[in-house]
Amino acid sequence: MITPRIAYVVAIDANRLIGRDNALPWRLPDDMRWFRAQTMGKPCIMGRKTYDSLPDRFRPLPGRLNIVVTRNREYDAPGAVVVHSLADALAAAGAVEEVIIVGGADLFHELLPQVDRLYLTDVHGAVEAQAGAHDVFFPPIDPGQWREVYREHHPADDRHPFPFTWLILERKELEPQITQISQILSENL
Repeated sequence: MITPRIAYVVAIDANRLIGRDNALPWRLPDDMRWFRAQTMGKPCIMGRKTYDSLPDRFRPLPGRLNIVVTRNREYDAPGAVVVHSLADALAAAGAVEEVIIVGGADLFHELLPQVDRLYLTDVHGAVEAQAGAHDVFFPPIDPGQWREVYREHHPADDRHPFPFTWLILERKELEPQITQISQILSENL
């Protein structure tokens, strides 16, 4: 049985902000192309709020198996697979090389110990706080557990209000995570 690599695709600012009021807190068109390139053809696991926040024209994300995790047994997401646990989500992804977690914050927090790769957009600077806004943050990561395998800087320009850097980080020790994921899958199949 193939044990898939679990990866996150996420953009964060200097304060680890990833979302505001169920939307992205910035508009970075080239980063959306990066997201598409990293996720195309791969199973994408996301929480219900993340799925609901996708624009109608991108719901479900085209060219990808969309897997929505929710506790709501009545939830329906036409064109996506709806599951009620992470184990079911990983099983629904099937025998693939890589599974992508695209959000939200609860999944990012819960799966961080098992993640092998981060496709990270480091948005330079911090988005200003807004009174009454519901901000969502990425969990802290220990830089000592990750090695950088890719870096590309993108300056601010007329279409991108913030400069940013695309990074691919891989966990230095993969074996413990692969063992944990194999155990989750075997216990739930």
